[in-house]
Amino acid sequence: MKKLNNSKVLGFKSILVKALTVMMCASFIFGTALASTSCKVINNITDGLNVTNNYLTETDLARLITNAIISERNVGDSYEKIPKTQLDGLSYSMFSEYCAVLRKCSNEHGTVDSFRILNETEKDQYFALINSVNNDEYRDLGIYGNLDVIELCYSEDKSPSSSPVRFVINKSGNKCLMASGYITDCMLAYSYINHYFDMIDDHNTDALEAIIKSSYSSDIYMNSVIRAKADYIADYYRLKVKTVTDEYELKLFSPTHIIYEIPEVFTVDGGSIISKRVELYLQRDGSYNLIDKVPVMMSELRLYMDGESKLRMGSVYTPGDIYDLIGKPIMSTYINGAVILVYNGMTLTLKTDDAGSSWTTGKLSSIALRNDGVYTLGENIYIGMNISELLLTYPMFDESNYVGSFKNGNGEFVLAFEFDDYGNVTRIKLGEALG
Repeated sequence: MKKLNNSKVLGFKSILVKALTVMMCASFIFGTALASTSCKVINNITDGLNVTNNYLTETDLARLITNAIISERNVGDSYEKIPKTQLDGLSYSMFSEYCAVLRKCSNEHGTVDSFRILNETEKDQYFALINSVNNDEYRDLGIYGNLDVIELCYSEDKSPSSSPVRFVINKSGNKCLMASGYITDCMLAYSYINHYFDMIDDHNTDALEAIIKSSYSSDIYMNSVIRAKADYIADYYRLKVKTVTDEYELKLFSPTHIIYEIPEVFTVDGGSIISKRVELYLQRDGSYNLIDKVPVMMSELRLYMDGESKLRMGSVYTPGDIYDLIGKPIMSTYINGAVILVYNGMTLTLKTDDAGSSWTTGKLSSIALRNDGVYTLGENIYIGMNISELLLTYPMFDESNYVGSFKNGNGEFVLAFEFDDYGNVTRIKLGEALG
């Protein structure tokens, strides 16, 4: 999906800011699990706590946050022990929700028994993962100041292959603060992408249409096309996504970049189960770029002539079959085990084992439409149709560079288009998939 309209997103973000005190969010913080070194063992929330001149050291602040993550019962006590100047405007409700997020992430690993502060090399590697996409339009974590990263440690990690659980502390000179701006923007981004998932889960296509509409500013995206996209996305998740929403895995959780992984998704043909990713980026102008690569689902296409089905891809035909169904070609050519039949506005390619200038049977491997005429693919794919018309039939073709495929009993076949400067179809190719 493309860049979301800034004014609409800012309005949505304003609403989210007001609602964050009562909203729930969850995340996995992305990164490769690192060896636990210099871990500080957690006992009681007050053990070793050193408040000097109403100020907490970084270790003590990390200790309080860790204890609040360990148990919901510790949240209030931890928050009260953080001096107001070090809260940096972070509200209790925001602190509580943030800890709840990390607690949910942590539960998959087991019981927290310590924490550690990443060294500079480890921290740089972690931030490099977040800022890994080289795009000048996206915000960099540098806007949040000098951050330290704290990682939770486990004596017996039940899920060592999962993303480590980490939180950040803002270093301002010689002082350390709660990273309130970082946390707030994390929650905003998380709420935005989960709003998208919620609409899909509820099959609320009216609301889904509203949020994706700002992603498409070109004239080709008529209201009917946006509606078709919303319907398609909702149907795809209902038909192909096996994992329930609560089990989506948040692989990367930051204010500038979120990655969700959906573990179990059926392939388009339903033959296997794969995973898929949905990503959200925060752009410099404050808008979001939501990327959800929903594949094109196509049913079988056959060659039609004057509105009647004539030829099926992959089927074997004799010259007599072809001539009876669509007439004799204006030219025939034999090249490398294939016969090419040229018609007015269309070219057929049939693979054949026959040699020389004659053929007895051939397997239909390719159809190319090049002029407006009597030939169509199916009943509604034809030369001269506009991109908008095409997107009403295949709403996600623009996301796949106007290429899609389908399978029948004789193989897999790829459909591709070429357009003129006005967005009208000038050529259609349907042929066997390579490999």
